[in-house]
Amino acid sequence: MEEELVFASSSIGSAIGCWAIESGKEQQLPNKSCGSTPPHGLSFVGNRFLASSQFSDHTASFGSIIYCSLSKRQAEVKSFLGEPIKPIAATSDGTYLVGGGISGNIYLWEVPTGRLLQQWHAHLRPITCLVFSDDDSLLVSAAEDGCVRVWPLLTVVGVQQRDQASNLYLHSFAEHTLPITDLVMGHGGGNAVIISASEDRSCKRLTLGN
Repeated sequence: MEEELVFASSSIGSAIGCWAIESGKEQQLPNKSCGSTPPHGLSFVGNRFLASSQFSDHTASFGSIIYCSLSKRQAEVKSFLGEPIKPIAATSDGTYLVGGGISGNIYLWEVPTGRLLQQWHAHLRPITCLVFSDDDSLLVSAAEDGCVRVWPLLTVVGVQQRDQASNLYLHSFAEHTLPITDLVMGHGGGNAVIISASEDRSCKRLTLGN
């Protein structure tokens, strides 16, 4: 049985930390220099790579995502975008990676090919959180506008025009008055449940009915 690990990064340091959950011992990674990341800017990609978004400030003219191998020391692969990217998230099988921009845009990549499959305007303010449902069918986004939106992943991927994707959310919740800082998605009573936390010092429980 493989030991479970926890990874962490910081916006003020360039190294990624790794610890064994059961023993608490720090583990040595082949490549720890994945760079500093914003909150929610670090993600597993198919249990083979760590992806980290590189964010300096809102005035930067471009953003980048670095991919680091978990098994060997190799050259880092970078993806560049026309704006800074803050949160990122990957599907459980590592097929898709999403990133949230400061413009409120969400970007979706096909990891095996590296192609940018979709880009759409999801929020009025910078994206702060992105999470997938357990079965990867839904993408949940949150932003500094205090809004949480739920997107059907396969429907968004299949849309040909970006302006159409912006209107495809299944649910939109505007329960917070300040930026959202965290999201958790699970199940309760047979329904999907989203818990959101905000700078307005509140947590909200959002239920997605069948």
